[in-house]
Amino acid sequence: METERNLLTTTEAAKYLGLKPSYLYKLMMRRAIPYYKPNGKLCFFSKADLDTWLTNIRVKSQAEIDSDAAQYLVNRCTDK
Repeated sequence: METERNLLTTTEAAKYLGLKPSYLYKLMMRRAIPYYKPNGKLCFFSKADLDTWLTNIRVKSQAEIDSDAAQYLVNRCTDK
């Protein structure tokens, strides 16, 4: 019985993220994405780290923005 590996190679990570390998390398050079380099040559990525990175910056929906704006206006009017 084969156990599932939690670490991905650079090629596997690019495919997992839906990115071109060249763009993944660019992110690595900018240190914008977490990775492991145990022997100083090959790079590996944790699936959990990649999932966290993917969901790190969430863009609000228009309904959430409208709700935040309305709440801001209510708070601003009651502070006066």
